[in-house]
Amino acid sequence: MPTIALVDDHLLLVETLQAVLRVRGVQTVCFGPELGAELLPSLIAAYPDLVLLDLDLCGFGDSTVLIRPLTAAGIRVLVVTGLSDRLRIALALEQGAIGYQSKAAGFDALLMATERALAHDEPMDRQDRQSMFQELERKRADKAKTLLPFESLTDREQATLLAVCDGLTVSQIAGAWMVSPATVRSHVQRVLGKLGVGSQVQAVSMAMRSGWLALLTAQPSR
Repeated sequence: MPTIALVDDHLLLVETLQAVLRVRGVQTVCFGPELGAELLPSLIAAYPDLVLLDLDLCGFGDSTVLIRPLTAAGIRVLVVTGLSDRLRIALALEQGAIGYQSKAAGFDALLMATERALAHDEPMDRQDRQSMFQELERKRADKAKTLLPFESLTDREQATLLAVCDGLTVSQIAGAWMVSPATVRSHVQRVLGKLGVGSQVQAVSMAMRSGWLALLTAQPSR
């Protein structure tokens, strides 16, 4: 008897799917986001034939991080999501998910997708999968192009821009770094020149819109 692990925070959906699959001769085990850090080892220990994984688990967050270690353990993953963001789904596929099913398509479609995933190694249409990967690559190329001007900034210029983004004035930066205001102003002007903007406000806006600020503030050294 095949076993499916249901990982979802929508209790009604889980109970309904569990009941229908049981009638069809499929054993199910349920795992909730309340397991936290124990969710992954619990899934691997259960070693189901298939995991139906909700991409956004309330209390856990983005479950995409579970996909690669699950597939590395030899467990197949079908993403089940209410999201319409094809890039998020493409990332899940890139991590090793065999396919996805939108909750918006209804319960019958979810049931069919589940049975198809049990029966086939690649239940997803190859053209649709390839299309998603192409969209993801275009998005990454656009992102890289947007971030390109920031790559020319020296470490000191990056620190200057970060300080400006934090709302510090030239005088405050100079005091913190124990340098002259003229030195800081020189750093600021070089930053503006490399980014091709005319003011600190524009530089901050560009840093935020491009995602550069989020990338740097997410680094442990920050």
